[in-house]
Amino acid sequence: MLPAYNNLGNITTSSNLSKLINRWFLLFLLLFYQHSPGQGPEALLSKYSEALAYYESENPSDYTDSMSMVLFKELLHSGAELLEDKIKLDIFEKCGNLALIKGDLKNAVVYYRNGLEIQNSDSVNDTLFFASNLFLGEAYYLKSQADSSIFYLEEAEKLIQQKSSLTEASRLYNSLGVIYFESGNYVQSVTYFTKAKNLIIGNRSFDELEPYFQYALFSFLSNIGSSLIQLNRLDSALAIYHELERYGFNRDQVYTQMTGIFLDKSLPDSALNYLEKITSEEFKESPSFQNQRAEIFLQRHELARAKDVLQSYLSRTRVERTGSSNFRLGRSYNLLGKIAFEEGDYESAVKYFHQAMINIDGYFDSPDIFKNPMDYSLGFATFSLIESLVDKAKSFVKLYESKQDPKFFQAGRETFQTAFDMAFFVSNYYDNDEARIFLGDFVLETYQYAIETVLERYELDRDIEYLTQALEWAERSKATGLNIGIRERKLKKISGISTEKLQLERDLHFSISRIQQAILLESNVDQVALLQDSLTDKRLELSRLHNEFNNSPDYVMGKLNYLPLDIPFLQKELLDRKTIILSFFETESNFILFLLDKENIDLQVIEKSDILNHEIQNLRKNIIGYKLGQKYNSGAEGMTLFNHLFGKAYSRFEDYPNILIIPHGNLIDLPFEVLESKNGQFLLYDHAITYQYSLQLIGKIDLKSIEKAKNIGFAPFFDHSWSDEQVQLSSLPYSGEEITYLKGTGFVGEEAGKDVFLDILPEAEYLQLSTHAIPDPQNPDLAFIALFPGNIESRLYTNEVVNMDLSHTSLVLLSACETNFGALSRSEGALSISRAFMLAGCQNIISSLWKAEDKATAYITEAFYRHVEKGNSFSVSLRKAKMELLADPAMAQYHHPVFWANLVLVGNLNKTKLFIPIYLYLFLGLVPLAGYWIYHSRQRRRQQKI
Repeated sequence: MLPAYNNLGNITTSSNLSKLINRWFLLFLLLFYQHSPGQGPEALLSKYSEALAYYESENPSDYTDSMSMVLFKELLHSGAELLEDKIKLDIFEKCGNLALIKGDLKNAVVYYRNGLEIQNSDSVNDTLFFASNLFLGEAYYLKSQADSSIFYLEEAEKLIQQKSSLTEASRLYNSLGVIYFESGNYVQSVTYFTKAKNLIIGNRSFDELEPYFQYALFSFLSNIGSSLIQLNRLDSALAIYHELERYGFNRDQVYTQMTGIFLDKSLPDSALNYLEKITSEEFKESPSFQNQRAEIFLQRHELARAKDVLQSYLSRTRVERTGSSNFRLGRSYNLLGKIAFEEGDYESAVKYFHQAMINIDGYFDSPDIFKNPMDYSLGFATFSLIESLVDKAKSFVKLYESKQDPKFFQAGRETFQTAFDMAFFVSNYYDNDEARIFLGDFVLETYQYAIETVLERYELDRDIEYLTQALEWAERSKATGLNIGIRERKLKKISGISTEKLQLERDLHFSISRIQQAILLESNVDQVALLQDSLTDKRLELSRLHNEFNNSPDYVMGKLNYLPLDIPFLQKELLDRKTIILSFFETESNFILFLLDKENIDLQVIEKSDILNHEIQNLRKNIIGYKLGQKYNSGAEGMTLFNHLFGKAYSRFEDYPNILIIPHGNLIDLPFEVLESKNGQFLLYDHAITYQYSLQLIGKIDLKSIEKAKNIGFAPFFDHSWSDEQVQLSSLPYSGEEITYLKGTGFVGEEAGKDVFLDILPEAEYLQLSTHAIPDPQNPDLAFIALFPGNIESRLYTNEVVNMDLSHTSLVLLSACETNFGALSRSEGALSISRAFMLAGCQNIISSLWKAEDKATAYITEAFYRHVEKGNSFSVSLRKAKMELLADPAMAQYHHPVFWANLVLVGNLNKTKLFIPIYLYLFLGLVPLAGYWIYHSRQRRRQQKI
């Protein structure tokens, strides 16, 4: 991590530790410290001054460093008791810096820790301990001790609030950015690198800066570029590195980053073009350079050349191939494993991937290839470690296929599970939804491979264990961010986090939303820049608050408690004999359909094809592309797609009146109600359909009678319209009628403003929003529901919705356009407005897949509430309401599916005596045991590391 403004390229490519130390920055930082010698003996003060003179030499050398270290040691050994505490602290800090410069991490840590022991002294201002905490955190980073590094950097972050030094704060935020980067939280790393840049660079261009700050700008932008590469925003990263190439600093490093971008794009010839621009012979001996050379040959299928590059390099470094840990060589062994895998030498591949894990992990050192890391504490290079685990698992599977030894198949299953467990653990440590979604998408491909692997074994052995594991993995891969977000909300309530901190969290979310709205309104470039800076500050403040939440043992225990998906429990306790679950899972080659009822699990594999994709697209087109007066063509795509997706499986569930569907992949926004079991016979006619994101979220709740509940409706555009340059919000004359069907408190027109909504929301047990909604697939946070009058200030954005507390709300009916539409995540599904309401705690949401028609929606709404009042479940009530519409000759012009198939229910199963969802039931039972053990074992590990 050192130097402060050294970038990630240097961090990850240099094998010479001294290259990591930007020595002149350490000297520059000294200018921010004021020394008061105190009243010690004159000789000691003279020696201290002499040591400082050597340390702060204008032309530092090994000689000046050695002389200053000798003098500092003499002061500590022979006169420490006569020195003021602030001087002792300064000496320990400088000795630590000198040790760090020489690569002596062990002694650097000792010196910094000795200095921090003075912290209990009343004679030293707390802010003077900032640097020691910062440098100690960086030293632990270089020792690959993640927990300790994070701890001391967070201590420094607490102290920076009391200091006014922009340079020190900038260094700290850059260091924290590196920590987030190395732990895989690339979204947050961009925020911290941006903050570090803003503090000392501001909006100044490169040409306006002094040389020192030019280098700092270069490093910040390079770090941001590295994060963008990991987020797969390759073109944005490439634009940054083209700009950095112009700066003239560290061009070799720029070229290696550009090489990596083209490797990520699978363009090995372009990658080679930039790699060959590197001129430094020392740089060419770095692990990064050699790995990139090898990867270029690997992508060009020149396996022998790739292997020769790596083996030659490893032999030159004289590193033992087993039993040694060197983080920067982990990639080398991983590439050797990939080469062996391509060659069909799976036994060697397993060994190479295992050795890669040893080098990457830092703590795991077992030579036994059947062992995997079991310490899931947050570490550096998380993604690299998960990648090696996955590759090792795949190699075990191939080894089983070639040797037919069951132990290899079992080893592959266990290694896949380790990778999934590790991803789950890390995702729980992330403090934002975007990072969790990114990790979920990253791991999804592995889930696909693993699931197809165990299902192939199931087809051979018919062992229900394999089928059950495939189903569990499929559901674990879905909606991870949503599941964790819902769990976190519950944990915050029961784990002792103060109401003041929870309110502060809500306030920060609200501030972030307000700033984003202001950015949308602002046209002045300079003002936008200031608002962006303010937005970064608020996000950092929110990140610090989330770190404080992690000081609650109960909260940490709950987050780390891995809950296996108990499918037998779900069948026995949650499913009744009238309900079946149809869960889809999309792999590279198939759709897998799991059928789960109270007693059995069944399977159907649906081969993906261009024909199937065409059928799905045509069905959507024929519905959404409706033109006035057009008749729906029944018996066409709806019937063809039904046969393609279900085929003979329909006989398995045609007698179930209630179906819960968990779509996946290309089926995410498919209205299954319009599929036809025979010509003109929609599924709607025979089945009440509920949708859900994952089995992890399924539970049962005892719903409060709608007649006794507090029902609240909003219709801001009943007799009002709004338009600006971005949106046009027409009047919705039937919306006022819609909310009267709820038989509660209604707010119409100018009564239905945002302030009124936020004030009354805590009372809502049934909530209806009959209004406009605008999705934003490019930026889901900026999707919104419009309240009166419709301007930016009155819009309810999804990032505000997420922070509301709707755990008391039985149902939200979003009678608004496209509330179940949004950007698609491969693992998470649609990042829609309705998903935001589920994150806020509501377990049952009716929303729209496409633009809704006012009159038809009002008709369905009235019928829906009427059937709910009679005691029907939400799914049955929605089905009956749609059936009434289709049977009503007076509404014949609205019988086309475009008018009714858009409304879908995402929610739980029918009413039961079990009042809590499955994940919470298991959580409450297991926390006292598993959570207690995990928390205290982590504390023991931390103490051992420290």
